Amino acid sequence: MADRSAYKLTKDEIAELAKVLGRRPDVLVAARGPEGFVALLRDRMVVRRPQGWQLVAWTDIQRGGWDSDNRRLYWQMTDGTRSEIELNEQSALPHAFAERVRASIVAWRQIELDDDLGTVQLVGRRRPGSDEPISWQVEGLGRCDLGDPKVQSIVLGLVEEMRAEYE
Repeated sequence: MADRSAYKLTKDEIAELAKVLGRRPDVLVAARGPEGFVALLRDRMVVRRPQGWQLVAWTDIQRGGWDSDNRRLYWQMTDGTRSEIELNEQSALPHAFAERVRASIVAWRQIELDDDLGTVQLVGRRRPGSDEPISWQVEGLGRCDLGDPKVQSIVLGLVEEMRAEYE
């Protein structure tokens, strides 16, 4: 069992993070590793490594999870970039990470397109606990080509249908 201080930020770390955020951070849970630490806030995840800070809005995380064999938290951004960090102990962080990502999802649909065009996933997200406008994201799954004009036309219609339903 790790020392409880492994799950808290030091006063200096909180002060540094407050300077980066422009406000005092409301840390839900934190965990440390050999590369730095991760702190989960209500509106974003913060990763501190020797090379600097990474601030990640929950709405920008497409997917992620916990690799228990290698003690690594990993995530993929909506732009396709991937990142990960090794943690000494998982604490409650992986569960809180999953909850925060899920909390950003307002609407989700996976739709098989006609004419053998593949499958799309449509996701409407907003910052957890806010009334901000929903941001709509589309992911082509498998063989689906989002660059195909026919797919684009269908997807635009599907997004408009979801907007009408959820906004």
